[in-house]
Amino acid sequence: MSALTCVYCRQQPIDSQWHPFCSERCRMADLGRWLQGDYRVPGPSVAPDQEPSDEDAPPGSFDS
Repeated sequence: MSALTCVYCRQQPIDSQWHPFCSERCRMADLGRWLQGDYRVPGPSVAPDQEPSDEDAPPGSFDS
């Protein structure tokens, strides 16, 4: 079985200290991409001043 590679640079083998990355540098670079909005989770857009309504919640979320 081949060594797993870093999920960010995809060149270096992963380091158990930084798993699944090869180094702190790749870990922080990946975090930076999330914080800048380069990575996005698909879903409907919501305006920042708009709060989700009860209709947007999955069924059973507010059942007591």
